[in-house]
Amino acid sequence: MFEFDQYESKLHHDAPAAAVAGYPQDGAVAKLSLLSWGEHCTECAAPACYQTCDLYQARPDTRCRRFHFGIYKNRRFSSLRGYGAEVSFKKWGVLAAMGNTAMTSKGWVVFAERLASIAAPVLNAFGPLLHRLTKDERWAYPAFGLSRRFSNWLHTRNKGRSKPDAFLLEVFNPAQTVRMQLVMDYDPEARKRFETMVHIRPRFRTTVELPPGYSRHEFDRRLFQSFTETGLPFNVSLTPEADTSVRLVFLSADFVSYERKLSAGPQVKCVVWDLDNTMWQGILVEQDDVRLRPKLKELLETFDDRGILCSIASKNDHELAWQRLEALGIAEFFLAPQINWQPKSENVKLIAKKLNIGLDSLAFVDDNPFELTEVGTAVPEVLCINAQDIDSLADDPRFQGAKTADAKNRRKYYQEAIVREEKQAEFGQDYLRFLEYCEIRLEIHPYREEEFDRVAELAQRTNQLNFSGQKYDRVQLRAILDRADIEKYILHCSDRFGAYGLIGFGMVRRQAEEIEIQDLMLSCRVQGKLIEQAFFSHLESHHNPAGSRRIRVNFNATKRNQPARQALEDARFRAVEGDGGYIRDVGSDAARGIVEVRCSAGCGEPHGLGATEDALDAARG
Repeated sequence: MFEFDQYESKLHHDAPAAAVAGYPQDGAVAKLSLLSWGEHCTECAAPACYQTCDLYQARPDTRCRRFHFGIYKNRRFSSLRGYGAEVSFKKWGVLAAMGNTAMTSKGWVVFAERLASIAAPVLNAFGPLLHRLTKDERWAYPAFGLSRRFSNWLHTRNKGRSKPDAFLLEVFNPAQTVRMQLVMDYDPEARKRFETMVHIRPRFRTTVELPPGYSRHEFDRRLFQSFTETGLPFNVSLTPEADTSVRLVFLSADFVSYERKLSAGPQVKCVVWDLDNTMWQGILVEQDDVRLRPKLKELLETFDDRGILCSIASKNDHELAWQRLEALGIAEFFLAPQINWQPKSENVKLIAKKLNIGLDSLAFVDDNPFELTEVGTAVPEVLCINAQDIDSLADDPRFQGAKTADAKNRRKYYQEAIVREEKQAEFGQDYLRFLEYCEIRLEIHPYREEEFDRVAELAQRTNQLNFSGQKYDRVQLRAILDRADIEKYILHCSDRFGAYGLIGFGMVRRQAEEIEIQDLMLSCRVQGKLIEQAFFSHLESHHNPAGSRRIRVNFNATKRNQPARQALEDARFRAVEGDGGYIRDVGSDAARGIVEVRCSAGCGEPHGLGATEDALDAARG
């Protein structure tokens, strides 16, 4: 809901912004919270400042005019509400609202906003009279005051029972790129009343870059979680950086809940290929000089560059087929190939197991409708692609992978892992002795900007060792990285067989009583290597200047992160009832020198940190 009742057409000298066609209209928003967006000032001290400030310009309700003409309802734009809110900021202008995270149906919110727009002129008409009678300044602008009070009442009454999925900002920018500050902060009165009673967490602040044209920005609930949970009054504001005068059309500025997940589908991590009439033209057992499909090698190279693995599930003679793959110069691209006469669905499941990749991250490509149906029926999680669509895969959003150094090296990492497994077999059941033989090294350092792409990849793709269960897009991740109250750690791993690369990202917040690991995401390449245990022990021993007595890990169960839960339980963490976290006392770890830790964050000399005896027993199993 926007403060359209204070719009002054006589001040609106420029033509309204012209709408453009083609920007997405997402129907997935199911619930909204009622927010009342209005015109504010960065240096507001109303009403005293009205007498002393040279910039004061009275609106019809006597408040200060900080937008050139108020907020204009531009019906040329389509949105959740059927219009856009056009704003032209003046110096010190701020678009702000009283925070409210009580979620109700989209239809109810739209109806309430229409009702408020009808009532606002009536309330404002009687406001001056009531102001004179009561001498209460708030009655000079009753619509503004009552809308804020009502939003605050909904929020405090909700007390965190209903929670948004995200804060959604959709903007049309008719000119050059604009940078704005999005800030959520507790109301000054709330701080004054409650700061001595409860711990008020830091405000959420991030910079949003608005390019010319339409842009969409989605901020996950975890970024502003404290405001949702405490139920204390808070404010939300959008302010142009560098005090610039800009014109924008706001299409959405809402806390939202979705009916479905907004995505083009899961990202494919591995493509499993058929051979005959798919990888090559013809049937190998009928003609030994089959030729590679046009541009197929270029596609394999593209996938390899993006970190998308490739394998084979083909009904063929293994020796003959592999010789042909080598002759064609493409054998090196394929990991864990299954070339035999078994059902392809069984081979696909075996490939997923060998590569330690979820079935819903696999795509299967075949020319035979029978085989596609067999796999699709037996393993419905797998994405089945007809070979006639191969030429479109490079542009398919599900096959984009990542553009990082680690992505380019992913196949090499897996090939090294195969060598490790072969060596591990020599140690039989003594897995601990094998880990010691590997000489595992963990390197920890603070986050660096050049690592953003790889960290974003981990934040979007990690499943099994994603302790919080949370995924972040680039905008959400950038907002977290900008927070000064969170320590950001990067984890690299290597052993005597080679380097795993950048395999982990941790976000840590130190408090008086505990070290809180808000997020920890590790590549499945290091699963079972005790890396998470080494990281926990390292934080306890070398990043605990306040002498915290506990270490807490934020854990939220998903369908895929059972290995993360198991790792916590093996490391002697215990679940906190109803809290969603796992804790253990500092010093409860029986350190063993299994993993050598090197840290460039002021940790001193290299040191060995391993796992508890329980974790080692679990590792042996």
